[in-house]
Amino acid sequence: MLAPVNLLLITALAAFIALCVLGSLARSGIAGIRAALWSNVLTIVALVAFTGQTRQDGWWLSIMVANLLMSGGICLFYAGFRQFLGLAVPWRRLGLGLALLMGTLFFFTYVHWNLAARIVAASGLHLVILASLGYQIWSLERKRGWRYSEVFTLALMVTAVIGHAVRMVVYGADLEQSVVMMSPTFWNVLFLSLGVLVMPSLTLGFILMIHDRMLAEREREANIDFLTGVLSRKAWWGEVQRLGAHSRRGRASVAVLVLDIDNFKRINDSCGHAGGDAVLRHFATLAATALRASDVLGRLGGEEFVVAMPGTSLQDARLAAERLLAAVAAVPCRHGEHVVSYTFSAGIARWDDEQSLADVIERADRALYAAKQGGRNRVVMDTSVPV
Repeated sequence: MLAPVNLLLITALAAFIALCVLGSLARSGIAGIRAALWSNVLTIVALVAFTGQTRQDGWWLSIMVANLLMSGGICLFYAGFRQFLGLAVPWRRLGLGLALLMGTLFFFTYVHWNLAARIVAASGLHLVILASLGYQIWSLERKRGWRYSEVFTLALMVTAVIGHAVRMVVYGADLEQSVVMMSPTFWNVLFLSLGVLVMPSLTLGFILMIHDRMLAEREREANIDFLTGVLSRKAWWGEVQRLGAHSRRGRASVAVLVLDIDNFKRINDSCGHAGGDAVLRHFATLAATALRASDVLGRLGGEEFVVAMPGTSLQDARLAAERLLAAVAAVPCRHGEHVVSYTFSAGIARWDDEQSLADVIERADRALYAAKQGGRNRVVMDTSVPV
């Protein structure tokens, strides 16, 4: 059987490796990483300090200081995880729980020696913290869909909670009679393995969740137009191709609108590029508000936007575009102290089974050109196919 001291040192090495990996992610700026880093630092020092429990004259270090560091580490990990999830950290309650634990450990070390009581107290704090974290992950992620990293981390937390609960029962019921925690008995080694492996394992789960978030942010940067917040041209094209395939299987009509802000160069010349950017953001916001959740809005480039409206006839798409015209007229753009009034023109085409998306965009562009030629600030439907 592996000696408890060797197990502690091996786990300290594993925690150090996890710390190095986590440290490489610190510059990502993701909330919670700094607290998790310090959590692992405290854990590593605590693991080394725990090895001193083989000497009675080292109890102040191996019991009091080691438990303070280990429990402080789990509290910091809890804080970092809540920050990562966008939740407030209950620092006062964490501090109170840590103070109560240390008072209990002091009493059962220097006033009335009782190893089992110390273990029950320490496991109780860890159990409450890990159960709370697990519940928060479950309650948040079940609303937006589970990913591997969340399932992995939650499974670790559930395992740790069960382990701490069993540990409290075993020692609380006096089933384990060891005087020193470092005695190489079955229960000591089993629960020590569980306890010391929690932090490195949870850190691995945290790293996986950070990795998923970084991937999601990179995907968002690639798919979202940074100025207006709507889909980029490439992302819109891919999304609408999938939408079109689904709609055609159900024989549903898809209307495509190409929208272009009128006289945009004049806006840039009179208000500057910052004013032009403000108009683009204003228009994108109004369009996103006016459209349905099922409609797909994107920016083709410059001052040109595009919308795919599934299950929509040309007449209904025209009504939607005219409502947006009215909204733009009613709610002018504000840029600093200036009010910028503008209009837009729109061309609409229907996506037929036989035509590609590029063909539909071309027909909508022709309708848009007709709207521009007709005086701007209007909507024109493509009539090259039956309505």
